Amino acid sequence: MLQGLKVLLATPGCPELSHLRDAIGTLGAVCVGLDADHDFTDLPAIEAAFGRAKVEMGGLDAIVLAIGNDQSRQARAFVSLSPEQWRAACLGPLRTSRHCLQAAWRTLAGEPASIVVVGPNFSLTGAGGLAALSVLSEGQRAMMKSAARQWGAEGIRLNWLGLDAQVFDAHLANAALPLSPEMGPPPPALGFAPGITTGVAHTIAMLIGATAITGASIPVDGGVWMVP
Repeated sequence: MLQGLKVLLATPGCPELSHLRDAIGTLGAVCVGLDADHDFTDLPAIEAAFGRAKVEMGGLDAIVLAIGNDQSRQARAFVSLSPEQWRAACLGPLRTSRHCLQAAWRTLAGEPASIVVVGPNFSLTGAGGLAALSVLSEGQRAMMKSAARQWGAEGIRLNWLGLDAQVFDAHLANAALPLSPEMGPPPPALGFAPGITTGVAHTIAMLIGATAITGASIPVDGGVWMVP
């Protein structure tokens, strides 16, 4: 599906999603993964890391971004968050998200490519106790849409994938997640939540090859949340 394509995977603060590197590689892509803290301290560091990856692979066809941190995934009452905790859990990784998108545009230098931003599916609904992660993910989704409008003429396409919360991070298994809007809590329409190798990597591959899709928000959760 991705035979010979060059994909950069950046997962700062999302260690479980670093496994996407192998999953994307099994689909035929050359994939370089970045997750070291020193590569994401500020915009110049991120731009330098992206540039090294581009040189290493001999070009870039796609960039996959998953950005967060441990603080954003801690379940806490919204009213209990201090300004310092809010900055650490939400504003800090949101700034990193902005820097990653800015660095991606500069690294691509006007060359057509696909950028896929990955987050938890409850960005579309909100989740009790996870206000920081909800706002972080929704902020990433808003930046994706804005960038998609600005960069489309350059052939740069951006889309967002909403993963099942436990696929995004297993530590969210006990979080107070929203139920389906249906009557009662039915199972996913497909009967399962797609995992990294059973659906997420294939959906990323589909978006990389889909030159007519940009600015889309696509839940990859088996059919729990169905957006219009």
